[in-house]
Amino acid sequence: MGYDSDNLDGDGPRGRSRHRRAGKKNSGRRILLGFGVFVVVALGLGAWLAYTANAAYTSLDQAREHAQAAKSALLTGDTQKADTSVSDAVRTSTQAKDATDSLIWTAAAAIPYVGQPLDVVSQITDVVNGLSVDVLTPSVEVGTTLDPSRLRGPDGSIDIAALRDASPALSRAAAAAEVLDTQAQAIEEPAFVDRVGDARTRLQDQTHELTSLLTNTDIAARVFPAMLGADGPRNYFLAFQTLSESRGTGGLIGGFGIVRAVGGKVAVDSLASNAELRIPYDPIDLGPDFFDFYESRFQPTQNWQNSNVSPHFPYAGRIWQSMWEQETGERLDGALATDPVALGYILDAVGPITMGDGEVIDGSNVVRITQSDAYFRFQDDNSARKAYLQDIAARVVAKMQGNIGSPSALLEALGKATGEGHISVWSADPALQAILGPTEIGHEVPDSPDPYAAVVVNNGAGGKLDYYLQRKVTYSAQSCEGPTRTTRVVAEITNNAPLQDYTTYIAGRQNDSTRYDGPPGTNRSVVALYATQGATLTDAAINGTPLFLLTAAERGHPVFYVPVVIEPGQTTTIEYNLVEPTVAGEAHAPVQPQSAPAPTEVDFPDCS
Repeated sequence: MGYDSDNLDGDGPRGRSRHRRAGKKNSGRRILLGFGVFVVVALGLGAWLAYTANAAYTSLDQAREHAQAAKSALLTGDTQKADTSVSDAVRTSTQAKDATDSLIWTAAAAIPYVGQPLDVVSQITDVVNGLSVDVLTPSVEVGTTLDPSRLRGPDGSIDIAALRDASPALSRAAAAAEVLDTQAQAIEEPAFVDRVGDARTRLQDQTHELTSLLTNTDIAARVFPAMLGADGPRNYFLAFQTLSESRGTGGLIGGFGIVRAVGGKVAVDSLASNAELRIPYDPIDLGPDFFDFYESRFQPTQNWQNSNVSPHFPYAGRIWQSMWEQETGERLDGALATDPVALGYILDAVGPITMGDGEVIDGSNVVRITQSDAYFRFQDDNSARKAYLQDIAARVVAKMQGNIGSPSALLEALGKATGEGHISVWSADPALQAILGPTEIGHEVPDSPDPYAAVVVNNGAGGKLDYYLQRKVTYSAQSCEGPTRTTRVVAEITNNAPLQDYTTYIAGRQNDSTRYDGPPGTNRSVVALYATQGATLTDAAINGTPLFLLTAAERGHPVFYVPVVIEPGQTTTIEYNLVEPTVAGEAHAPVQPQSAPAPTEVDFPDCS
């Protein structure tokens, strides 16, 4: 009776306690086992990701190298190597894409922070694969078009039929490249893993370079056949701009020629100095803004000396067309302009020229000789100086028209000159101009609401001291919030002219409207800011002192300008504070062509 039988069958309190202890042990074993499985799986996935990442990166790196080799082979005309390299680029980029498109990779890449480098690799892979399949593959099909040695014959003529035939494929490739370039530039820098960051930077540079090449080639294929006489003779005014006396498009017309093209064959005749041009010509109507700002003050449509005072190159082209027609009765099909900086790049590519007295002029000295030395050498004989410069231009033209040892080097030189603004083209054909105008070679002041700040210097005393001017421009903006935002433009202009005696012709001719003080070498310029459409000026200062600016308008852009006098060795800083509409377009701060490079900084938030 002292026993409780219920406690003997194991179902009582003590029996349940033993079950609980056993259950805890079993539960602990299950947790441990589950943790072990998790660790094993995690390690396995980590090892798989590491292996896959290494394989993907290796394939990606190989694909990028094959793509670069294909581009180089295209430019040298080795279509067989280009074809092989493109096939290799497609194969290796597809391998990389297959590795990074897996479900596990995608899931890992979605993990905040930790997965970001994997996501970057995926984006890089997509761009490289797109370049290989959608850009380089069709480019190889028209590979001879990208080969300067085949495109340009021994006599200097251009194979315009080949350009026309290749145009559709080039347009498709260029459009695909532009999309991929935008995609590449949008890839964010990885938070860690330097190797991936380096790959991103190299891809962005490579994609941008390839896109520029294809875009320029596409434009050439669409425009050059007609401009070079595929449909009949075409003739153009060619201006040699003197950068020692600044004008809106670069510099004063120092000399000129007439370019004649038929069937892809180009020749330059009627080379002459500006002494062959007269004053005045009958004016032409370029609109009320042009008249109010320029014609009423400087008579640019009547006076060749001011014909390119506006930075909008189509205005200069139309004026030169009018001048030549009044001179000869011939109506030209367009206009071109270049300057000694471009000639320097060309001489680097084709080799030096030798003058009649044995003087050697090459890419390293042509700017200094033509823009500075010649004014001192011929300071008592201006006609002799102009004849000397005309002789230089004629010899460079003849060199270009002869047998070129490296056409690709010449093409690269022309591309560099164009990119820096030292070559400009205008076509009187509206269809061709619609293609040319918005490009770097078109030099338009854009009729666009995109953020815009162009600082333009025009010589203000008729001197030749602008060879010594150094310019730097910064253009920055606040956030994109609200319909308007504050922007700031800072223009630093330095006069590096030596403190020495100058002839009146070099120093500048003063009169009642241009009189200024200062030691020899002092420069007088008219500095203008062409601002964003709809922008208003809050205030301005010159070297920290509040500044009153004159105002005008051009193609919808407000213009703020002021005469500026800078002594030798001094820097003048002009600061503009503005309020302008908030728009999503890319900010532009075009550089006016000049003798010295002009660094430009644009610091704008992305409002897209």
